[in-house]
Amino acid sequence: MVDYTVAGVEGGLCAPRGFRAAGVDAGLVQGPGPDLGLVVSQQTSMAAGRFTSHPFASAPVRWSRAQLRTGMARAVLVHAGSANAATGPEGDADVAALAARCAAAIGCVAGEVLVCGTGAIGVRLAVADAAEAADKATAALGRRGSGEVARAMTASGGIAREHAVAVAWSEGEVRIGGAAKASVPFAPAFDHPDDRSAGGLGSRPPDPPSATTLVVLTTDATVEAGVLDGLLGRAVARSFERVMVDQAPGMADAAVLLANATAAAPTLRPDSDGAAAFESALTQLCESLAEGLALRVPGARKLVVVTVHGAADHTDALAAARAVAGSVALRAALAAGLPSWPAVLDALATAGVALHPGRVGVSFGPVTVVADGRSAPHDERAAASVAAKSQVDLAVDLGIGPAAATVTTTDLPPEALGRHAGVD
Repeated sequence: MVDYTVAGVEGGLCAPRGFRAAGVDAGLVQGPGPDLGLVVSQQTSMAAGRFTSHPFASAPVRWSRAQLRTGMARAVLVHAGSANAATGPEGDADVAALAARCAAAIGCVAGEVLVCGTGAIGVRLAVADAAEAADKATAALGRRGSGEVARAMTASGGIAREHAVAVAWSEGEVRIGGAAKASVPFAPAFDHPDDRSAGGLGSRPPDPPSATTLVVLTTDATVEAGVLDGLLGRAVARSFERVMVDQAPGMADAAVLLANATAAAPTLRPDSDGAAAFESALTQLCESLAEGLALRVPGARKLVVVTVHGAADHTDALAAARAVAGSVALRAALAAGLPSWPAVLDALATAGVALHPGRVGVSFGPVTVVADGRSAPHDERAAASVAAKSQVDLAVDLGIGPAAATVTTTDLPPEALGRHAGVD
């Protein structure tokens, strides 16, 4: 066991050493406030990313995915107003021009600028306005700009959260900062080119592509080449991909991590104490960001934690947990304080997993409501009391094998169903 501590710190994306940020009003979205954000490292950094598996991935996703083949980056630019998705070759040209303009202002090459877009689908970005704003953002960079970046992420709608932590172990300390944005509803499911990036969790189930989720992460850690990608992949698999508020396709999802090696700490190498401590802290940070987004869903009153165990393998466990967490009937019932176990069984029937109906069990908190596939004698008031809590813990036992998975969602407020079509 690695002995380490993790503590929250101020500063968000700028909490790690050597990062500055700014947000400016580029006129990309009507109304006051920043709609373009920029995060810059003082030096070229190791970088990794995870992106939507949507076949119509946005131009910023295609650009950033291609640039990260080098494993290096200097900056992340986030713009609202247009997701720059379904815009054809012109959209690709726009993102390349924007990256080049931003790189010239920073003093790096265009391939070191990652771009994330959010907003209208099928509408080209006002690239001239965005490019001019990139110059302004570069001039405004500072240690207190993280909050402005988070605000820019939500200029086209959605919810955002920022957080930062310091992780210390016997040989050193590093900091990790992050900001995340999601549209409502959301159900992030990032593309993992190598299943091992999920930390031996098994193959991903055939879920629909993710809804709009943008995640920008920074750290001052020094990371050995080839290690950062796996750290990010495992962290998002265990956090953002375990939180869903309905299913909806997204073309612009991105999660990127920059590590600029400015902390006075040893290099993080595979199987080292520092790498283990860092991965735990990164996962905790991502969990905090993801759960914070769920709690900020308009009208949501309850966090619902669905744990499926007894599955044949992890793929089945995760698919079953996502099916239950995505059940409209269940979440609407929980919004009314009703522990609807029939809705749980209905959801399992759609999950496409190995089932032995006579072995299934369901519990709301400590109250078992289904045993051996049928209604179990229980105290209905006690079950209703669990369903009325601000956090509802729901456990499902498939009774087949050793695998388990947990997915977090919310109750289903009517406001969460109002996602505007054509906005990502």
